Amino acid sequence: MPSRTKVILFALTAVLLFLFPIQQATGLFKFKKLAGVMEEQPKPKLTMQYWNDHHFQDNTEAYLQQHYGFREPLTRLYNQYIWDFYGKTFAKDRSWVFVSDDGWYYESGYVKEFYEGNSWDYAEDSLQMAQILGKKVLMLSQVQQILEETGTHLFVLLEPGKEQIYPEHIPENTKYHREKVFSAHDFLHQRFEALGINYIDAGEWFQQMKDTADFLLFPQTGTHWSNLASMYVADSLIHYMEHLGNVNIQNFSIGNKYVKTKDPDNDLEQWLNLIRPLKGAPNYYAKTRIDKDPTAVKPKLITIGDSFYWNLLNHTPFKKTFESYPYWYYFSTAYYTGSYESRVDDLNLLEEVLSADFVMLAYSTPQQYDLGNGFAQRFLMEWCYDEEEIEQLKKDMRERIRLNQQWMASITERAEKLDISIDSALNMESDYFIGKHPSASFPALNDSLPLKRSRRAERLVMPQN
Repeated sequence: MPSRTKVILFALTAVLLFLFPIQQATGLFKFKKLAGVMEEQPKPKLTMQYWNDHHFQDNTEAYLQQHYGFREPLTRLYNQYIWDFYGKTFAKDRSWVFVSDDGWYYESGYVKEFYEGNSWDYAEDSLQMAQILGKKVLMLSQVQQILEETGTHLFVLLEPGKEQIYPEHIPENTKYHREKVFSAHDFLHQRFEALGINYIDAGEWFQQMKDTADFLLFPQTGTHWSNLASMYVADSLIHYMEHLGNVNIQNFSIGNKYVKTKDPDNDLEQWLNLIRPLKGAPNYYAKTRIDKDPTAVKPKLITIGDSFYWNLLNHTPFKKTFESYPYWYYFSTAYYTGSYESRVDDLNLLEEVLSADFVMLAYSTPQQYDLGNGFAQRFLMEWCYDEEEIEQLKKDMRERIRLNQQWMASITERAEKLDISIDSALNMESDYFIGKHPSASFPALNDSLPLKRSRRAERLVMPQN
């Protein structure tokens, strides 16, 4: 009997020893991926140099921490243990997620916006922030006026933040201690009114309906507006575009709500990577139905904005409402129907924008400090200047920097720290300066409404015979 026990124990030990590397090598068992953002560690290469300077050993350790067998279930098991006994998780300890005493979850950027505002990431004081954001708004006003003459309607959707709609549940402040001196939402609201910029303030609308809605506008364990709330936002957007463009667009109806959680209603909960679901208020969902209208048109809508827009794309019938609806995520990656995507930098911006019926900028409260992510500036530059003119003006800017000894000294020092060439550091500095002060390098942008036109712009707006 003892010998049989030894055999069994030996067999179990052998299984445990070999099961993990087998799982790592083959992926025999499939598990749900862990949520969150993680920098992928490449498989290390063994070379004499990497061995001698310990790069191979360090990189191997980092790689194995991400790729060992059964990583997903073991990580969730450990997270559940420290959550149940200590109320901690990796996401919470890193201040990615804040949890209130009554079980409401907030992403860090929205907690920061509530207590001290995100202006400190962009400016040293409220005056400087007002100047920076004021220039963006002024350029946006110029773009709106230009596009109105070409038949394209531009407008802004001021998306709400969870801290704006449910401040009563905001977690206790343990991290942010600077005084809140600026609110991008309040500033934009005032400037849009003064300059006549087309906009919808969804945050103001949510605040008005918060006490009468029979569902949560923001889920208890999510960071974006709830899927059901986003359906009503989409419906309102279509009616707003109909009014703005004096056009009849295909509408849709929202059915009766029912309890269901769909991404991203529990996205913050997913970040915790637990085994058991958290307790919280129910999430609701509804089916939508197209209101068939043979007289309705299907316009082209370009959206530039943050991750809130994914709810509208994934849970409303935009595919049947718009002819095309490219999404320029943070004005960086362009997503089209299906899985096709490209870099916005590679697009013919003027041609894309001028072919659209509507262009919408959609940003929530923490992201409104960088409204458009440079869209208005790039549009105006390409509207006023041809490629060779833009390159020459950038070249002139780099030459101005070269002639400034103190400026060049700081660039040389930065190049050494970043281990890059001086020319690369100079190009980075030039692009940064132009981004901060576009009118200093591109004089036409100083006009209240730029009259200069590039050959590309002239060609695109020329009447077709």
